[in-house]
Amino acid sequence: MLGIHGVRRDKADYYLSDLAGELPVAGPGLWAGTAAVGLGLAGSVAPDAFRHLLQSRHPGTGVGLGSGRVSVAAFDLTFSAPKSASVLFALGGPHVADAVVAAHRQAVAGSLCYLEQHAITAVRRTGAERAVLATSGAVAAEFTHGVSRNGDPHLHSHVVVANLVHAMDGQWTACDRRGIDAHRVAASGVYEAHLRAGLSATLGVRWRAGDLSRPGDIDGVGPELLGAFSSRAADIRRHMSELGIHSGRGARVAWAATRPDKVTSAPFAELVDRWRRQARDAGGPPQLELPSHPPGASRAVLDEHRFAGAISLTAHGGARRRDVVTAFAAAARGGVEACALDPLVDQWVGPGPVGVAEPVQQRRSVMPANRHLRSLGPRPLDPDDHAVWRGAAHALDAYRERWGTPHPAEPPGVPGAAPALASLSATRLADHVRTERQVAAARTRLGWRDPMTAERGLAR
Repeated sequence: MLGIHGVRRDKADYYLSDLAGELPVAGPGLWAGTAAVGLGLAGSVAPDAFRHLLQSRHPGTGVGLGSGRVSVAAFDLTFSAPKSASVLFALGGPHVADAVVAAHRQAVAGSLCYLEQHAITAVRRTGAERAVLATSGAVAAEFTHGVSRNGDPHLHSHVVVANLVHAMDGQWTACDRRGIDAHRVAASGVYEAHLRAGLSATLGVRWRAGDLSRPGDIDGVGPELLGAFSSRAADIRRHMSELGIHSGRGARVAWAATRPDKVTSAPFAELVDRWRRQARDAGGPPQLELPSHPPGASRAVLDEHRFAGAISLTAHGGARRRDVVTAFAAAARGGVEACALDPLVDQWVGPGPVGVAEPVQQRRSVMPANRHLRSLGPRPLDPDDHAVWRGAAHALDAYRERWGTPHPAEPPGVPGAAPALASLSATRLADHVRTERQVAAARTRLGWRDPMTAERGLAR
């Protein structure tokens, strides 16, 4: 989950004062973002440099950058792990806790990279005209924590992105927040998908399917544990119930009204002892021993029903590139790394403008036809395999276009569909066999078998 909040100039010490002692290895914040590297910022966050950034000044020299006339000094991008991942962090033991924190931080980095490439932009106005420019990326500081204000396990990172970007025209200026807001849901999906992929690869966990509005949870983390460690959500629901509030605005008010003051967290070892007692009192295991599944047992493919459901929920009735990113991320049940998502989406949506102004395409242009799914199965998550799938699908469509095939079951490649080959002309028969072989080769590459092709002898 990703939330976005504005940060005032005087809030630097709020982030610098908390060293996240509740993590297995405590430490200060870390610099993040491509533009931070360009400014010579790497490793641990230097307090003075961070304060300079929130004052729109160069972190090293203190010289002003940009106009300095901004009401919001930075944007706090808060990445929160699913509750089941936080419970695994709390009850899985030291080795597992380290692995969960590492997977979370890698997922945050992947999502920030997505925002840098597609959402973090600058704007230039000339009279009534407004141009959106790409930038060199974000200058950010990342502060990771493992506990909520109620003391529950809550793995999350505050990525404080300075409202200061270096645009492609060479000027330092404020960030166009519209792009970040527009891509928030997609960036959240990228984070969650990358986290699922990381935990699946390192710990062998599996994931239960969630609904389209929230990610799934780790299989083996029971509802008694999820409920026991969700006291903040329970406080908010209780407050809303007592006042008869049901709106989204009411939920935000309840969140603020029930939010306790921030206190210094206990060390990680003390917290683990407390969390294990809470788990035992709730009827759950004091230490999680999840069944481990070896990675790579089967090819990773999209949940096509979930993809179609995500695309169908767009308010504008079409599909922008960021909507396709969201749908791909949601449909990757076992997760997919952020670096693989862009090549996957690029095969369906060509490059377009960065920021908020992505064009709307028709939904059917990013969804496979039923004949493709019957012939080739669900789309793979490996970009190279995905390209093979796309190539075979294009071959089927080209065959239909060349011969005006009216019935979707007649083209080659559909298991069980056997047109009357003897009635075809020699030219069309040759084309049929050629297309059949291409589809059969794709199915073999993708791990599918087509017994009907073998029986017809077209796979030789």
